[in-house]
Amino acid sequence: MDLIILSTWSIFLVLIIGIILAFFRIFEKSKPSVEHLVLVAILIAIAVMGTLPTAAVPGLQAASFIIIMTGIVFGKETGFITGVLTPLVMSLFLGMGYWTVLQMIAWGLMGLNAGILSSKLEKSRYSRAIFGFGWGFFYGWITNISMLPFLSSITVASVLGVYAASFPFDLVHAVTNAVLLFLFYGLFERIFKRAKEKFINPAESKNTLAQGE
Repeated sequence: MDLIILSTWSIFLVLIIGIILAFFRIFEKSKPSVEHLVLVAILIAIAVMGTLPTAAVPGLQAASFIIIMTGIVFGKETGFITGVLTPLVMSLFLGMGYWTVLQMIAWGLMGLNAGILSSKLEKSRYSRAIFGFGWGFFYGWITNISMLPFLSSITVASVLGVYAASFPFDLVHAVTNAVLLFLFYGLFERIFKRAKEKFINPAESKNTLAQGE
């Protein structure tokens, strides 16, 4: 039984890694500029630094807020890549394990989803708050899968027990996302759009400056 669970878990991880690599390939084919790659590195650093100070409190972190903002402002590809790479960098400080892969897929999907729904999320702060709240739980549900191999037996009751135990932390994560998106979206949107003009659309930025002169 243990061998079957281990084999299933290994296949699952291989599939996840394959999906992540496929998106990296798509991002690579878009031929991002050096400036774009530098911007992604900066966004990842901001996400990591927004989490480390409160790492001792599960669920209380700003990484999800930054990743959602990245998806909305910079698009689904940049949102996904930023989400995938953030836990890798974070693991250098907090340690790496099998859960890191699930964090990669959860945050990657979060950034991707924010980018796909950006046109709707830009219009309403309530929509953004609901989106962030929902993803606080979706993130937890995805990463909780890492706990299943450690159960003595995988049953409906034991799986529900894992998810019930994580509910308070998922709730903290959800509320944190909602509050940050509700209160600070405007500020970070302006900052990120300026960075977008400078790093991704420098020609447009120069034209704007020239017109201003």
